Amino acid sequence: MGNNRRAFLKQAGLAGAGMIMGGSAAGPQPPFRQTHEQTFNMHDYAAPPLETVRVGFIGIGSRGSGHVERFANIEGVEVKALCDIVPNRVNEAIESIANTHNPDAYTDGEDAWKQLCDRGDIDLIIISTPWDLHTPQAVYAMEQGKHVGVEVPAAKTIEECWQLVETSERTRKHCMMLANSAYGDFNILTIRMARQGFFGEIVQGEGAYIQD
Repeated sequence: MGNNRRAFLKQAGLAGAGMIMGGSAAGPQPPFRQTHEQTFNMHDYAAPPLETVRVGFIGIGSRGSGHVERFANIEGVEVKALCDIVPNRVNEAIESIANTHNPDAYTDGEDAWKQLCDRGDIDLIIISTPWDLHTPQAVYAMEQGKHVGVEVPAAKTIEECWQLVETSERTRKHCMMLANSAYGDFNILTIRMARQGFFGEIVQGEGAYIQD
């Protein structure tokens, strides 16, 4: 690719970004935070290892119940507590792992998840609730000293993204969005091939995920 084309693509990208940030025909865009005062660099940070990881689950629908069953089969994991506003979901999940785990149930109202987060014997909380609750629950869990795995999307706005980042930095607790397909064999193989130059110089990439 010639230098002229490279310069054109760079300028076009900058111009496009400027249009997005500056507004559009649909009206002014919401203000985005441009600065962030980092309190701790979580990049490459590893929390001290745990011999046993004690896990609590908030949201036991079709996704959450699957997480419970998978975690229950991992060596070194103890399923401590399950929470959902529908008691039957929690009861069925508890029965499904009764041979190996004996978690407590939290089903008493919409704020029962806070009681789960307040416990001192849980290290990690998995959140599989409706989207609006993801960031508030993840932030609260980290503030109570818990690591967090939260279903997609972890946040709905740029401001919520900053809340997650800043809370993770301040508490030094890991917060991971559970985009599990990113770690499949095919995905890892493809990114390694790209980094090793197997595809040559990559100048453009497109993708789609047709899903609500």
